[in-house]
Amino acid sequence: MIHSAGLLLLTPIFILLMILVQRSEKNRRLASFIILLGVGSVVSSFGIYRISRECALEIAILCRDPGFFAKQAGIAYATVNTSVVLAFVISFLFWALVGRYNPPGTSEDIKVLGLKD
Repeated sequence: MIHSAGLLLLTPIFILLMILVQRSEKNRRLASFIILLGVGSVVSSFGIYRISRECALEIAILCRDPGFFAKQAGIAYATVNTSVVLAFVISFLFWALVGRYNPPGTSEDIKVLGLKD
């Protein structure tokens, strides 16, 4: 069981992070991967926190049961893992369809137009 709203919010965020790493320069890819891995870990931790603490029951006292939090934590982890897998698949499809044929440019390719150009 997964949390559909959480999946719809987390998947585009993870896709964006993965495509940012894909489209970074070859020389700076490791640094961007490390930075965006930290950002992704913060996003996933916050997603797990929010999904596992959500109580949509009409009787709020039932939310205080420890079994309820264990079930919600399982749903939260399943949601985050599913969104990461979906993001990997969509990111791979983007690379296969667009990224392979249009590699990212380098900073050496930048041309500055001055007054004489």
